[in-house]
Amino acid sequence: MKIHDYIIVDDDPTNNLICKLVIEKFDSNANVTVFQQPEEGLKHIQSATNIEAQKKIVLFLDVNMPTMTGWDFLDKFQMFDTSIKNMFEIYILTSAIEDFELEKTKYPMVKDFLSKPLRKATLHELDLNASS
Repeated sequence: MKIHDYIIVDDDPTNNLICKLVIEKFDSNANVTVFQQPEEGLKHIQSATNIEAQKKIVLFLDVNMPTMTGWDFLDKFQMFDTSIKNMFEIYILTSAIEDFELEKTKYPMVKDFLSKPLRKATLHELDLNASS
């Protein structure tokens, strides 16, 4: 199944623009939704009950945001209905140089931790994973 739907949750407008352009260059059929406010992203996801059940959505989530951290976002995401949670492949996209071993255990729904900026080569790897 080829993924065409992407959500970016990051407070940095420059990074959001880079991500959007890289995704659209990678996938000309991409539907990219960007949220600078994590709370708005959560509201959008929570209202995803009308989205096709078979659809997969890639979510790129920043860790360090002023109003709500990526970890706070994931804590709220975990409370959503399983049918909503199963639609998402979540990737942490961060410029932080940290070891996220504790978070990898606490948030098993996160598929991987990726470094900013997002690159086309990274999307090729994700596309391979999505088609398996």
